[in-house]
Amino acid sequence: MTTTPPESPAQGQDPAVTAANASARAKVLAWARRSIDLIPTSWLITGAGAVLLATTAVFGGLEAAAVDPIPVVAVGETFSGSDLDMTVVGVELRDERGNALVFPDEEKGERVLVVTVDVVNTFTSPRQPQTSASPSPVVDGILIEGLAEKGAISRADDGEGVTRLQPDVPVRLLLAWIVGPDDFRDGEEITLTLPTSDHYVGKSLIDGDYWQNARVGATLTTTVGEVTIP
Repeated sequence: MTTTPPESPAQGQDPAVTAANASARAKVLAWARRSIDLIPTSWLITGAGAVLLATTAVFGGLEAAAVDPIPVVAVGETFSGSDLDMTVVGVELRDERGNALVFPDEEKGERVLVVTVDVVNTFTSPRQPQTSASPSPVVDGILIEGLAEKGAISRADDGEGVTRLQPDVPVRLLLAWIVGPDDFRDGEEITLTLPTSDHYVGKSLIDGDYWQNARVGATLTTTVGEVTIP
C-alpha cells in the first residue's frame, strides 16, 4: 500500500497566490532594510551606549576614577608646585605695614595680614612671582581662605616690589592683605592654599615657556601669630 505524505501549506495553493505572498514578503524585507539605513549612525551609537550603561548599572555601575587627594603641608614644610619651592614661614597680623606693600587706613582701624614665605625658582630661567591670571600659578596664587583677592608681594628685607625670581636663588617674600579690625584675630586658625600648574612650551602661536591649568596644589592650616625668623 502506498502512503501519500501530507501536503505542505504551500501545496495545493494556486501558483498566483504563492507568487503574490513571496512578493509581499520581499517588499517587507526591503522596507525594513531601508528603514534601518535611514537611522543616523549617532542614534545607533547612543542606543548602544544606553544599553551598555543599563547593563553596567545592573552589575554595580561604573567604577569612579581614583583622584589623588590634595596634599596638606605645615609651616616650615616645602611644597613644590609650578616649578617653585614654597615654604610658608608663618602668618601674622600687624597694626603697621612694616615692609608689606599695602597701606592700611589707621582711622578705620584697618590691619595688615601678612604671610611670610620663602621661595626658590627651580626653573632654568627668571620667573615673575605674580600674574594677571586668576587663578594664578605662581606666588600670588597663595591665597587665604575667606579672602577673594590676591596678596600684595614685597621683599621681606627691604619692602621693595619683586619683578623677577632668579633661578635657584632663595628669597623671602611677604604677601599682605588689608583687613578690617574684626576680620581676623591673633591665635585664630587660618587656612592657606598653595598653587600648582602644568608647564608647557609654546611651539606655534605662543612662544616660550608658560604655566597654565592653575589649581590648588596643597593646603596649609596654621594659627595667626608672630613669625619666628630662623
